[in-house]
Amino acid sequence: MNADPPPPDDQLDQALASILTARKYRSVHPGLIRDIAAAELAKGRSIKEAVKAAKSQLHQSAAAYIRRNLDYDDALRRLQTTVTAAERGPGSNPSADPSVRTLLRRLMSAHASTHERLPILDTLYPQLFQRLTPVRSVLDIACGLHPLARPWMPLPADVPYFAIDIYSDQIDFLNRFFNVLGYAGAAAQRNALDDMSTPAADVAFLLKTLPCLEQIQTGSSERLLHQIDAPTLIVSFPNQTLGGRKQGMAQHYTTSFLSRIKKAGWQADSLTYPSELIYIVQKN
Repeated sequence: MNADPPPPDDQLDQALASILTARKYRSVHPGLIRDIAAAELAKGRSIKEAVKAAKSQLHQSAAAYIRRNLDYDDALRRLQTTVTAAERGPGSNPSADPSVRTLLRRLMSAHASTHERLPILDTLYPQLFQRLTPVRSVLDIACGLHPLARPWMPLPADVPYFAIDIYSDQIDFLNRFFNVLGYAGAAAQRNALDDMSTPAADVAFLLKTLPCLEQIQTGSSERLLHQIDAPTLIVSFPNQTLGGRKQGMAQHYTTSFLSRIKKAGWQADSLTYPSELIYIVQKN
């Protein structure tokens, strides 16, 4: 007699364990992996098929954006050494030191989103923040390595900066980065699709984030936009694929986005750059 198939929970546990053995996904939030695997199993797929499909989804929405793997311990050592040398120099602000900023640029190049933003670092944040009321707190959702751009933001070091992402090793590095540079910041591993409650902030960044969330769970981006406790949202969409091809991507994404903004009665202004289209959304 054939054995009965394992119950769904057992199947899900097996799929989760299989995905977490892959080095590529070892540090990803287990809750996100579990949600994606559960959705694939619910389609009637076998464990093997569900694992394959879940890995593909994780790659498209997260892993594909990692241009190269960083040795976070080595990166922190180099950052600490560079900051210490800057503190011994004539200036009193390491975050403005050219050597520190050069290193941060190199580190940001490891992630596709921040790599594409490097050419506009010196102009983006002055242009962006001059359109905002005084910012006393910042939230960065699905942050990637964007917090490393903190020195370019015209904000006092004591302005709290809270960042969340799905990679535990990246989160640990960002917490140590805040400490080394003397910023009032904290990072936490969070699955935005599972727990959409976020700390209150004056401004919330969602840079190239919404399309990735929609790939995983249709309708999730609209729910998140409403649940974020921030009067101002900085939302961006890519102008090109990761391979550099322009296929009307921003227009494709923003049509539905602007429809949601209008429906909610919010106001949106925009800034356009070669790599991304940025919306400044006022919810109040």
